[in-house]
Amino acid sequence: MTHINFYKLSGNFDAALALACRLTEKAYQQSLHVLLHTPDEATSRQLDELLWSFKASSFLPHAVESVPTSTIAISHTDDPGEHHGILINLSRGAPGWFSRFEKAIEIVYDDQQVIDEKRERWSFLKSRGYPMQYHDLSKPE
Repeated sequence: MTHINFYKLSGNFDAALALACRLTEKAYQQSLHVLLHTPDEATSRQLDELLWSFKASSFLPHAVESVPTSTIAISHTDDPGEHHGILINLSRGAPGWFSRFEKAIEIVYDDQQVIDEKRERWSFLKSRGYPMQYHDLSKPE
């Protein structure tokens, strides 16, 4: 069964993209496969640029693909390719095929519509028995 992780952070969608880069780097260091699902081609291109430049000391080999096959793939299509490791969902809704992944990540940022949608998603997934974790990164430690 897919393990679901929700990450709450302060900031806008750009902050969510930055967190997605950090989570991707962590997964890559553990030799895990990642699919970053975006809402559209423009966001895929934006994320592509961020993965090359978000950290001067890091290199994350990845590809923007219509049918994802790379270890780290960015896609805005409804085809997850052969991926089944980690899904980082940057789309507003969840893809219908999320349950094929070992882990799915949802990022909640400071947009009331996003907060409401993610609350509904949390309730839906919890009612179906998915193992879930919540990480609040919006509060200073």
